Amino acid sequence: MVKDQIVRPDRHQEESRRSAALHAYNVLDTPREADFDDLAQLASEVCSTPIAVVNLVDTDRQFFKAEVGLGVRETPLETSFCGHAILAEDLMIVPDAAADPRFRGNPLVAGEPGLRFYAGALLKTAEGLPIGTLCVLDYEPRELDEHQIRTLRLIARQAMTQLDLRRSVAERDRWLKQAQVLDARNRQIVNSALDFGIITLDLDGNVTSWNVGAENIFGWTEKDMLGQAADVFFTDGDKEENIAEQEMLAARESGRGPDERWHLRKDGSHFWASGEMMRLLDEADVHVGYLKMLRDRTQQHQLDEQRATATRELSHRMKNSLAMVQSIIRQTFRATPIEDAEEAIFDRIRALADAQDILTQTHWTGARIEHVVTHSLNAHRTGEGRITIAGPDLMLTSQQALGLSLAIHELATNAAKYGALANSSGRLGIVWSVSESGKFRLDWIETGGPPVALPTRAGFGSKLLERIVAPYFDGEATLTFPAEGCRFVLQGELTLEPAY
Repeated sequence: MVKDQIVRPDRHQEESRRSAALHAYNVLDTPREADFDDLAQLASEVCSTPIAVVNLVDTDRQFFKAEVGLGVRETPLETSFCGHAILAEDLMIVPDAAADPRFRGNPLVAGEPGLRFYAGALLKTAEGLPIGTLCVLDYEPRELDEHQIRTLRLIARQAMTQLDLRRSVAERDRWLKQAQVLDARNRQIVNSALDFGIITLDLDGNVTSWNVGAENIFGWTEKDMLGQAADVFFTDGDKEENIAEQEMLAARESGRGPDERWHLRKDGSHFWASGEMMRLLDEADVHVGYLKMLRDRTQQHQLDEQRATATRELSHRMKNSLAMVQSIIRQTFRATPIEDAEEAIFDRIRALADAQDILTQTHWTGARIEHVVTHSLNAHRTGEGRITIAGPDLMLTSQQALGLSLAIHELATNAAKYGALANSSGRLGIVWSVSESGKFRLDWIETGGPPVALPTRAGFGSKLLERIVAPYFDGEATLTFPAEGCRFVLQGELTLEPAY
């Protein structure tokens, strides 16, 4: 007598797609879940069978997501009823396995536990691919009535719905986790911009996020600012002019609202902000709020202001210097014979340039009076000790330094031609002082030179000394010619503080 052989189930005609669909659910080898256990229990009770299984059929094995009456979680596919069932269109019923040539050689039928009855409804994906069954088994041959068959199909669909729901939840959780990771990464990127304040606002202009850079710049934490109106960090003047609303309007109408102005910190101090406000759009390009980005550019702003001021001052100085040069040329031609005018103009402009060199060293903030006097006399000092300079260390304004330099040049030139520096016995003393009341005085005293002769007319030098230099000191100047030597007295005010 020939023993019946095991009839292995054929491979499904779309086995690769079917297996991929099963694995996409990520349910194989997962722990028991009450929702599936309840379905298996319900199928067992409705069909009055001792065994019920929510079975997932893989290529080489079957995994029981839920089972009643078996006590195992998987078995090989070669002894599987469900391996044959997934080849059916809908429902496979085996009333008596011992009489069915496909199963009578199956050791589960011919031996222990002696299975005889099987009914399995397919678990199909939305694409129609069978990935398993909801099945019931019994140890006795039997049939199912119409009500039991209909209910078995309904429970199978419910099991499939539960699998789809489980996958949807898993996908949602996976996307949520990815979104959380992406959000955390974006947050790290935003918060790593420690020098940039990055702020989001809702459509009403209230803060919805506040990065670490904003905390560093403003002093408020995100907890402090969430829900607060953005104009809290605008100055009172900008609040009155509704600047925050104007920035949002510009962002809506032109895409960006520039922000180049003073802002307030939590401690009440001010800083110069440089940034802009833009529209914030969601995934569907719907306008949902605003994105504001800015930096603390106080130092740069101050440097720009200083450059602008320096440019204005330089322009002013150039105009003044040009006016002074024009005056020198004009007055020299009026007071000097034409044959001597060129040399006189050259000497006077060189004296002016020397004074400007001194001012350049101090960025035109002023000059020490001693530097101005000694520098203006360098061409006339012979090292014989004939020139005495004395006075406190005082600072002159740039205009005072230029004026005094020209005055010293004129006096020294005259002394070298006609006065104390024209012979070997003459002496020159330059002394300045500041009285207790703050009045400045400078004396130019010549002695021992050739006999002094009164000038027959007032030349440019005299006009320079008495009419041009004195106004720089808000005072007056006198030039006299006593018998012992030329005397020049300058009296006035000093604008700058004493030098230290």
